[in-house]
Amino acid sequence: MDKIADKIKELILGSNNVVLVSGSEVMRETGLNGIRAEHMVYEIEDQYGYSGEEIITSPFFSRQVDTFYDYYKNVILNKTNVEPTAVYKAAAKLEKAGCISHIVTRMIYGLYQKAGCKNVIELYGSAEENRCPVCGKIFGSDYIKKAQGTPKCDKCNIVLRPGFSFFGEMIDNGRLTKACNAVEDADVLLVAGMALSSHTWASTLRYYEGDKLVLINKSVTAKEAHADLVITEPIGQVFQRCVLGENCSEDAQTSDRR
Repeated sequence: MDKIADKIKELILGSNNVVLVSGSEVMRETGLNGIRAEHMVYEIEDQYGYSGEEIITSPFFSRQVDTFYDYYKNVILNKTNVEPTAVYKAAAKLEKAGCISHIVTRMIYGLYQKAGCKNVIELYGSAEENRCPVCGKIFGSDYIKKAQGTPKCDKCNIVLRPGFSFFGEMIDNGRLTKACNAVEDADVLLVAGMALSSHTWASTLRYYEGDKLVLINKSVTAKEAHADLVITEPIGQVFQRCVLGENCSEDAQTSDRR
């Protein structure tokens, strides 16, 4: 069996508590843009006259709700009927087997739940939980995408509040605490599709005090050399081959620092 598969399976099977921290590159493999859509900076500026980070704010929502929802529909929800990729399916398989206790993600698309995962902590909320500020009714992303103009509650006729946090808002304290506790209690921490130096994750990852930090990302920096195991290969391929049953490729690059 391939060296990478041996290492990953040894860590997972020998662990009492594996936590998966999932970054934006996992989402990118589905073709979804995400909230910021960093790869479309110039296109967004050209089309809207603002950056994504300016649009996804509470003041912008209050002043230009129609533009906000145009961005939501066409940039954030750029694809419909998206199916979970190998990473999501592998996480569900590992959770069902009792190997993974929690999945922590800042992505908003609910793909881990769609794959069958139960213990998912969505730090920034979900595009599947848009809410009427009056009656509290929840509306999914499909309702947002298909709405004519600005989406409103079908009961109250009130503009819906998006299910994810605006930039500049504090992360929900309950979700953040749950994520930090999960990371702190982890025996093995699988970090997939993100940089360890990411400002977004720094405050969460610092709670991990173990010695089985596994980073799976297509590229890493010198600052991330402290990970105990580094795998630089397309993330979906790693999970497909090492968790869903196929052999890992011979040319995958690993660095074991334990």
